[in-house]
Amino acid sequence: LHDLLGLVQAARNKPDSAEAAYREAVTLDPNLVDARVRLAELYEASGRPELALPHAESASRLEPANPRALMAAAVAYQQLNDVARARAAYEATLAISPQYPGAANNLAYLLSEQPGQEENAFKLASSAQRIAPDDPHVLDTLGWILYKRGDYQRALTVLKQSAAKLPESPGVQYHLGMAAQKMGDTTMARTALTKAVGASTEF
Repeated sequence: LHDLLGLVQAARNKPDSAEAAYREAVTLDPNLVDARVRLAELYEASGRPELALPHAESASRLEPANPRALMAAAVAYQQLNDVARARAAYEATLAISPQYPGAANNLAYLLSEQPGQEENAFKLASSAQRIAPDDPHVLDTLGWILYKRGDYQRALTVLKQSAAKLPESPGVQYHLGMAAQKMGDTTMARTALTKAVGASTEF
């Protein structure tokens, strides 16, 4: 019941109340995987991966074949800059659930930052886009990888779609601005980059 209450409070956009409910659920039943995963996801969303990781790791130990638990662990590792463990956890998630677009997307972005992994990153990003064609986060990753590949025209097209759905994301606006600059659209580039540096969230 506390797990369900946490879910309701999260839907009501009351993260503190949701956290309290999930924590009570885990206290009452340390083996309750769903509550541990949701608690980990809540901490990750609020930028507290050090609190998320113990719950994500516990959940994945309790249910090694649970893709959401593995995904939660992977995100925590990535936020803590533990690239090797993050990559392994994303790969384990995809081995269990190949159609998990979030895992493919995040792994693609992770690999795009590593020398020699550009082609693997592009394949994963393209796969994620086929699975979730309208997901703005997936579009952003694919667009930025296309930018890095020098395919600026296609990158700009994809990033415009992402920015239309995530207009307040400084990262998306930065990617859009860079692609627009490469295509010679200085007006769009200036507008997007101005939004990026003026965002209220950390960037």
